[in-house]
Amino acid sequence: MTHIGVFRRDDFDPGAYVVALFHAQAALAGTAHRLSLHTFPAGGLAAVADAATDVDALLTFGPEVADQDYLRGASRPSVVCERIVEGCSYVAPDNHDIGATAAQHLLSLGHTELAVGLPGSRGALSAYHAFRARGFLEATLAAGQQVAGDNMLFADKSVAGGREIAQTLLERERLVPALYMQNLSQLMGTLSVFRAAGVRIPGDISLVGTSFVQLNAPEAAAYVDPPITTVTFAKEEMGRRGVEYLLAAVDGTAAASLTDLLPGILVERDSTARAG
Repeated sequence: MTHIGVFRRDDFDPGAYVVALFHAQAALAGTAHRLSLHTFPAGGLAAVADAATDVDALLTFGPEVADQDYLRGASRPSVVCERIVEGCSYVAPDNHDIGATAAQHLLSLGHTELAVGLPGSRGALSAYHAFRARGFLEATLAAGQQVAGDNMLFADKSVAGGREIAQTLLERERLVPALYMQNLSQLMGTLSVFRAAGVRIPGDISLVGTSFVQLNAPEAAAYVDPPITTVTFAKEEMGRRGVEYLLAAVDGTAAASLTDLLPGILVERDSTARAG
């Protein structure tokens, strides 16, 4: 019997964690293996993990730099979920592909002027969203298009940030015809401003978002007006693949490391249309 400890940083995104945890548990259903749940403060994984002496392997969520150093030197096998951590095994979204998938969809509809809304600032963009931005920009360049500098719009990772981005676009002489909003909270704020201003989606602007299914809750992007075309990834695979690798690592049959990237998945709804 293998005992897998699930270690979550105490402020890590609960939505991603719950989906992955559910599928990790499902992967062990009907077996003699078991999971135990642990939380740790940022930088405090070592103390919590070392105290869990009966744990054979670690499935981790949200390790910070010091925690990652601990995992690289740990004697027990481990997997990091949702983040690419060099020197560690991981299962993570392919953020470059997620950004590229959004761009390719808009380009396939004949849009030649694209914009992207990003959480953060031009000088302080998280690696997570920077890879999505890079994928988006490289896909447009590969198609012979280029996103103008002022069509990369930065704001706080919040509904208010989305409102700010929408207001910036509305203050221009002409509304950009195609927009990718990388963050769900920003997307909701953008929608509220566009709706109040009478902007037609997709008549005036084709809109793509990023949204994910949560356990026991509807996906927000599917229940707004209009339902939003989104790019997602298979969150459930983080828990399932992580557990499968750890079981094999404990019994000595695993590959040296796990470096799985989960590609972008386009969910086409009513918020995008062919260029007029």
